[in-house]
Amino acid sequence: MTDFEKAYQSLNTAQKRAVEAIEGPVMVVAGPGTGKTQVLALRIAHILQKTDVGADSVLCLTFTRSGVLAMRSRLEGYIGGTARDVHISTFHSFAGDIVEKYYGVLDFDIAPVSLDDNQAVLIVDELLHNYDWDYIRPRTNPSQYFSDLKSLISILKRERMTPAMFLVEVEKEIIFLKQDPESISTRGESKGKKKKEVEKKIESLERTKEVVEFFRLYEEVKKDRGLMDYDDVLAYAVEIVEKSEDARDDIRESYQYVLIDEHQDSSGVQNSFLKAVWKGTENPNIFVVGDDRQLIYGFSGASMSYFEEFATSFGKAELITLTENYRSTE
Repeated sequence: MTDFEKAYQSLNTAQKRAVEAIEGPVMVVAGPGTGKTQVLALRIAHILQKTDVGADSVLCLTFTRSGVLAMRSRLEGYIGGTARDVHISTFHSFAGDIVEKYYGVLDFDIAPVSLDDNQAVLIVDELLHNYDWDYIRPRTNPSQYFSDLKSLISILKRERMTPAMFLVEVEKEIIFLKQDPESISTRGESKGKKKKEVEKKIESLERTKEVVEFFRLYEEVKKDRGLMDYDDVLAYAVEIVEKSEDARDDIRESYQYVLIDEHQDSSGVQNSFLKAVWKGTENPNIFVVGDDRQLIYGFSGASMSYFEEFATSFGKAELITLTENYRSTE
């Protein structure tokens, strides 16, 4: 028996079903220790054995470089050197390749250059020092909100929230608080006036408008200088496939089978990318696997709703649940 056959024979019923279900959208809910990496690797090997699709027509996306290395190593053990032809990549790296190829769609004259974290910090620092700010650069501690600004901008961009969209949401919340009957006190000396906590919320939201302006300037500076930060890479890739039919067609024609690991950690921008490319495709061969109890990157924009909505995003997905934990047998 080959290593692939031995590994396949060792699978439980649910794992075999996940490996064999190679057509159409498939969603696997897999808890810790249930063999996600093994199932993904065996599924790729099974696709190459049961179809006439070449290894270079299979795309496997994950979220970390370590995940890429683990997947490639496991796959090489099953199918040998052919594994090197399978496109195994992080979501971010794959998006970067798209931007490098189709940057003209974004109205860049040349491919934008990626900023590292230190360069992004310098731009944020430059903006804080070169403009007059009433709130986000207090005189007593000019760097007080530095980290908060960077984190907030990153989250907004991962959810595809532009400065203009962010401003609309802030103003909508202010209007709601001003018009909400629950904002008016009904007792004591403040009866008939806005509650103090509501006034504080409105004041805070008014201050947030300064963050919106900072966000706008940050985006403007990067664009003018032909730069993109970490979060731009994914956002630009989505913008490209939404605008360019050629880009969408190239991706669909290049990859007949798509597998995505740790899909519970997907952010809005990553899901927008999948929808933009394959939403109009009948029964696309997209396979996602994720742990509904292990939302690692919730702080960075991931939401379980993105994982759950896959069940119907591309037609009714086949749902498979892996429950047997081989890592912690007790």
